[in-house]
Amino acid sequence: MTKRSRREFVQLSATLAGGAALARFGPVDRSSSAANSGTREQDRVVAHRVPLGKVRLTGGPLKRAQDAAGIYLLELEPDRMMAYYRTRAGLVPKAKPYGGWDGDGRNLTGHVAGHYLSAVSLMSEATGDARFKERADYLVRELKEVQDANGDGYLSALAGLREAFDKLHKGEIHSAAFDLNGLWSPWYTLHKTFAGLRDAHRHAGNAEALGVEVKFAEWADRVLAPLDEEQLGRMLNTEHGGMNEVLADLYVDSGDERWLALSRKFEHHAFTDALARHQDVLPGKHGNCQIPKLVGSAARYEYTGDGRDLVTSSFFWDRVAQHHSYATGGHGLDEYFGYPDRLAPRVQGRTCESCNVYNMLKLTRRLFSFRPDPLYADFHEQALFNHALASFDPEQRRMSYMVPVGRAEQQEYQRMFEDFTCCMGTGMENHALHGDGIYYEADGNVWVNIFAPSTAELSNGTYLAMDSSFPDGDRATIRVTTPRPMPFTLHVRRPGWSGDAFAIAVNGARVPVPPMASLRVGGAGGRDLGFDADSTPSSYVALARTWKTGDVVELTLPKSVRLDATPDDPSVAAIMWGPLVLAGDLGPRNERRGEGAPGRIEPPVLVTSGQAVDTWVLPAGVSSGDFRISGVARRFSDPNAAPSDVSLTPFYRTHGRTYSVYFDVLTPAQLDARIANFVEDRQRQRELGAATVAFVPPGEASAEAKFNYKSDPPNRTVARTHGRTGRGGTGWFSYELPVQSGEPTLVVTYYNDLGLPVMADFDILVNGTPIGDYSPNRAATAFWDDVYDIPAKLIDGKNTITVTFRARDKGYIAPVYGIRVVRSHMAGAESSTSSEHD
Repeated sequence: MTKRSRREFVQLSATLAGGAALARFGPVDRSSSAANSGTREQDRVVAHRVPLGKVRLTGGPLKRAQDAAGIYLLELEPDRMMAYYRTRAGLVPKAKPYGGWDGDGRNLTGHVAGHYLSAVSLMSEATGDARFKERADYLVRELKEVQDANGDGYLSALAGLREAFDKLHKGEIHSAAFDLNGLWSPWYTLHKTFAGLRDAHRHAGNAEALGVEVKFAEWADRVLAPLDEEQLGRMLNTEHGGMNEVLADLYVDSGDERWLALSRKFEHHAFTDALARHQDVLPGKHGNCQIPKLVGSAARYEYTGDGRDLVTSSFFWDRVAQHHSYATGGHGLDEYFGYPDRLAPRVQGRTCESCNVYNMLKLTRRLFSFRPDPLYADFHEQALFNHALASFDPEQRRMSYMVPVGRAEQQEYQRMFEDFTCCMGTGMENHALHGDGIYYEADGNVWVNIFAPSTAELSNGTYLAMDSSFPDGDRATIRVTTPRPMPFTLHVRRPGWSGDAFAIAVNGARVPVPPMASLRVGGAGGRDLGFDADSTPSSYVALARTWKTGDVVELTLPKSVRLDATPDDPSVAAIMWGPLVLAGDLGPRNERRGEGAPGRIEPPVLVTSGQAVDTWVLPAGVSSGDFRISGVARRFSDPNAAPSDVSLTPFYRTHGRTYSVYFDVLTPAQLDARIANFVEDRQRQRELGAATVAFVPPGEASAEAKFNYKSDPPNRTVARTHGRTGRGGTGWFSYELPVQSGEPTLVVTYYNDLGLPVMADFDILVNGTPIGDYSPNRAATAFWDDVYDIPAKLIDGKNTITVTFRARDKGYIAPVYGIRVVRSHMAGAESSTSSEHD
């Protein structure tokens, strides 16, 4: 089917939105998708992305990922996604529903149908494969049938949403980070349905989807109509996804100003007002709760020209990309931001949620359209070829929730037909978008940002065909086909990582480029202190000429190895090869281990005595990108052993392996100091172990059976952090532990990330008597111990005690990773590093 343009979409929607409204804003085409609101959108969008339907991937790892994702999408069953939608509307389901996060009860029920509708709509445009459009059209028909059965525009699969939103409508608002009136992030879930309908309309050419979306928005508008700003603010303290974005998009697609006003009701001032003042308030915030808000701000700026929206979205991007991100382009530990530029203690564990990178790429591509700065393209490349490709195994077709970047880590793969987590949802969409943002164009200018085998049809009829061995190779060619000689400027990105060996030629004639040193900011009229010598950003080589069929641009893109150290600790570093992270291959993945738990493999430390990295990272193997660490890899457990070699390969090729992205890169003196600390800590732990009467690791079934574990609620989940299990949550849980006379103490192990103490409210009881409560430790990093004295009167004449952790009213028990009864109080028990399991 021929793809309809955005102009046709808007014209088709005129009967739904009202002809007068459409006339007021004028026709809108695909390249200029904003309504006129005082400032012309054309003045804001400097570079338009070449639409997905005009770009085709033709080879390389991006194409492999796209093809594999497409196979997975066609294996999924729309009727199973729609089962709970139909049930809520009083219709008979056509198939057994999916489970996991899309299951019934307190889940994100229905989110998969929205993600899937977006994914097949995007894939329809990105590939031209009619099977994806057929899936999109079918889902829209199903959603319309459900909406018609509901009768009032309502469209949800969530159990209890009508009741919860009736209370919301009346101003009864009980909100927490992920809970709104007893539901898990309901607006976040509804956003996926809104977005799916938008994408079916925009990318799959389904005119009916717009009508369904408008009726759905009318229902939402009625729900929120009575609420004042304070009530809306309380509501928005619960995760709400990109509701501001989809409603701003609906304003454009329908020409109806109601949806712009409704979009502004989803402006989370408690967060974005600080960003507008250029305050970094990210520490302690959940990453993916925030990014969609700023994607919506950027969309609204494009449509309305409100400078505040540009300030908040661009400042947020700067802080995340330049002060909170790892070498892979991902960010966050356990889904949360830490302090800016303090990454070294945060590389280990469940880092880099895939949803976050998906949304950061959306924001990046949009911000580039406002200001074509190569720094945006640099981040796009970094996140695309490291995190995005690493997040999906195309051979086994499995997606990752977390893509960890620490030492001896492995992917957190999902069960593709059972789990249906948020990152599986965005993963469905992500790999349809790999062609998005490769090329931009506007007013006689064309930008080439990403080097990938692909073709692009420009608005002037010119056809570009890129052949490239990138990311593993170092060559690219762009062949031009034009309907007639065509004057325009081709801006080809010159990556900063390629250095002075970068070369570009047109029809065999070398194009002179300035030396990299001349591109540095330098003194800029002040004193050139040379601090940015290793951080020269990319630039563009502007090729202005009259192009004709047969013209060829040839690129040489050499990559060299370098260290990318964390800003707060130069001894914690990733090894880069051009824009690619080189990960240490530490052996096969342990498939029997809990998903996301760190490995038992001891990671190597690199003792280099300050040698240049290219003297100990050497090419190896037969594949481009294969390297080895030679002669500097040591291990704490056997520091006197001869140095070993470690294989390195581009991170995106480490599927099915245990790997290290970050390494400890030490001098011999630093190694000796760490070994001394290690020995001292081991001695302290031995002393603690000798004084231990009983130890239970919560969450380990055999130990819990031994100590008569009890819990309310009975189905308490098991936390998994750095190979250790734990218990936390609401209600209470208890163990029966042996005790000896004397002055026993209770040593409890918790877990902290740097600057992110776990905030909880609970008591610790012995035989029903409180002996202490939880106090967060703001100074501790990782596992830490707290000590509670047990009064002698509670153990007199007893051989066992019942230790209970009980949440206070509306409180929460911080995950507990170890409970130890010790004969007497020991200073060693107060260390910030807890003991291993006995």
